[in-house]
Amino acid sequence: MEKIDDESLIVDFGKRIQRCYGCFVAYHLKDMYLGEDVTFFCEHCRDESMFHFSEFSKLMDLSKLKEASEDHHH
Repeated sequence: MEKIDDESLIVDFGKRIQRCYGCFVAYHLKDMYLGEDVTFFCEHCRDESMFHFSEFSKLMDLSKLKEASEDHHH
């Protein structure tokens, strides 16, 4: 199996679904903000101290994602 590049990993990771801790509506991670206590919030429930997916995904260890595994299972 071929190795997946970092950009593809981030795109796939961003497709995961997560509920907003403010309104409990489900969103793709790529549209969410990370709070300091490792909770995710939508655009409407976030505050200025939170990081958008595009920011926090740059700091992640991509080798730890299930998408990076050659034999990942769903």
